[in-house]
Amino acid sequence: MSVPRPLTGLVVLGLLLAACSSSGIPPSSARSTDAPPSTASSVPVGGSPLPSASPSAVPTPTLAPTPIPPPTATPVPTPASFTLDATVWWSGYLINVTGGTYDPLKHKLNIDATFKNTSTYQTEVGQVGNGVKIVWNNQFLPGYVTPGAVPAGATAKAQIGVQPPADFLVQGAVLTFGAPEEHQAIVPLNGDPATSDTPVDLVVSGKVKMGKYVSFTVNRGVLIPASCSGYPDRIKYGPLTKSEVSIVLWGVATNTDPRNDALIDQGFLLVPDGTTAARNPTGSIYLASKATIRTDGMCFDVPAPGSGSYKLTLHEYRSRANGSMTFVIP
Repeated sequence: MSVPRPLTGLVVLGLLLAACSSSGIPPSSARSTDAPPSTASSVPVGGSPLPSASPSAVPTPTLAPTPIPPPTATPVPTPASFTLDATVWWSGYLINVTGGTYDPLKHKLNIDATFKNTSTYQTEVGQVGNGVKIVWNNQFLPGYVTPGAVPAGATAKAQIGVQPPADFLVQGAVLTFGAPEEHQAIVPLNGDPATSDTPVDLVVSGKVKMGKYVSFTVNRGVLIPASCSGYPDRIKYGPLTKSEVSIVLWGVATNTDPRNDALIDQGFLLVPDGTTAARNPTGSIYLASKATIRTDGMCFDVPAPGSGSYKLTLHEYRSRANGSMTFVIP
């Protein structure tokens, strides 16, 4: 029995179609441009996905620079003046400090003062500079005093110059006369009260008779915080340690001898503690025949405070005679 041919042709056609389908080549109908691209078409050959479109960039705010203020000008230090009215006594001078100036650029301090010479000898005010200091910030700054002669009893103007360090301040400084172990005069430059040891007038009188013709009559005295030097008729004062004071006795020396001169060559003071102080100045008091001298004095260095009972003894050279008197200082 024979098989019809049309069936055989259909079978062959089906096999051809199946073969073409298995080769991976899509039919032409599958490549139509009307179809949307598949997701796989956006993947590159390397396998990494393509980057998506960036969102719109947000602008970064720009910070304005902080303005730098111009540098503040440093004030230029200028000289400044100060006023004082302080009075102290030291080493024979009555000192009145009236003020001064300080120049911070030159580091120069000038202090104005007047110096009254209370001794009986002409002095040189510049010598005061040996004992002048400015005490500041635990430092002792030496001072210089302008020179000038000061007759006995006269007053002279002078200036105290000091070269302080760069950070010096007037308000914290103290002007001092004398070393710490001596009788000192202290003047704070900020206007605080000034202090000093001052002379004390003594009520003392009496007559010392040496032999028949010579005598010395004491008519006044003074207790001073200073040393003595010079001559019996010209005594000047200087620094003295705190543990001592000087008793100065003034009087009239007389020689009534009608023919011979006289010489008071020694003097001693018996002090309350039993010791003896020698007369200073040591120069003798010379008396011509029938002479009287009214301006002579004698000074004795005694333990402070200088109070108690004292015995004055004087000696006359020609007659070899002594005389004495006693006085009391409260």
